[in-house]
Amino acid sequence: FFECWMMADPERDAARTSYFKKKLEHQSNDSQLKALRLGMRDLKKEFDKSEDDLKNLQCVGQIVGEVLRQVDDEKFIVKASSGPP
Repeated sequence: FFECWMMADPERDAARTSYFKKKLEHQSNDSQLKALRLGMRDLKKEFDKSEDDLKNLQCVGQIVGEVLRQVDDEKFIVKASSGPP
């Protein structure tokens, strides 16, 4: 009985091989999905920022000024002019 149990069963080996292939495929798909979700999150942040920038441009009462120096990507030091001289 024990020898019969230890013999290789081709159907079982094929099923095991198929299982491991599918498991690797699943892990690969899972990592791709994770990367896509991270990319989507970054794109959403960029979209939200551009939406806020557009809203700010459409606001009434913006002050016109001269850019003196750029502090970083989003911030500037501006000399505001209060109107015509």
